[in-house]
Amino acid sequence: MLSHGLKMNDNKTEFIIFGTPIQLNKVECSDIDVGGAAVEKVDIVKNLGVNFDSVMNFDKHISSEIKIAYHNIHNIKKISKYLTRASMERLIHGLVFSHLDYCNSLLYGLPNFQIQRCQKIQNFAARLICGTGYRDHITPVLKNLHWLPTESRIQYKIFTLVYKSVSGCAPIYLQTLCNRKTSSYSLRSCDSNELVVPRIKHKTLGGRAFAYVGPALWNSVPREIRESSTLIIFKRRLKTYLFELAFR
Repeated sequence: MLSHGLKMNDNKTEFIIFGTPIQLNKVECSDIDVGGAAVEKVDIVKNLGVNFDSVMNFDKHISSEIKIAYHNIHNIKKISKYLTRASMERLIHGLVFSHLDYCNSLLYGLPNFQIQRCQKIQNFAARLICGTGYRDHITPVLKNLHWLPTESRIQYKIFTLVYKSVSGCAPIYLQTLCNRKTSSYSLRSCDSNELVVPRIKHKTLGGRAFAYVGPALWNSVPREIRESSTLIIFKRRLKTYLFELAFR
């Protein structure tokens, strides 16, 4: 820090320990001493607008985003009689989905009940736009709006990051996590633009890492999608594939 002319702000500096509940129970640490200043241990830290908790279940982050989304939907509902359907959709995308989709790739692999909390927001927004009753089935409404469900939107974000990585458009630290399969033998998998899926020891956390999830999801889609020539074509084909998969 000194070589870069930086100084730690003692009042704003904190640290967090990540791990499973069992691992965290084995750690006894309240604070650490850095240059004579006591740095406090916390259970939740905020980085780039995302609340990270010790066990990486993102409960606080989801709750925060849901609160903002609900508030914005209620405000849109108050003026809905003055809006056309197209205007309402634009507001929903700008004020609601912008929060639900922000860094949503981090939510991959979370328990279903956490994903459903976000899905309820999407359902609420869909009912508002279409004027659908709360007792009516939501699937036809989402299908009519051509909206991907929350889980598919999370996968869509990961797929897009992988495509940018294999195309050389993503940051280097992401590109290094997406390696094409190579072999001295003539294997079909090496010619189908598939990626190497690393082995993991713990599915709880390792199974949610981009290094594992990205290649695993990438290899699961049809070859035609993986070999799309441009990002626009890739997104169009991918959305069609995920849409058919979600509403088949």
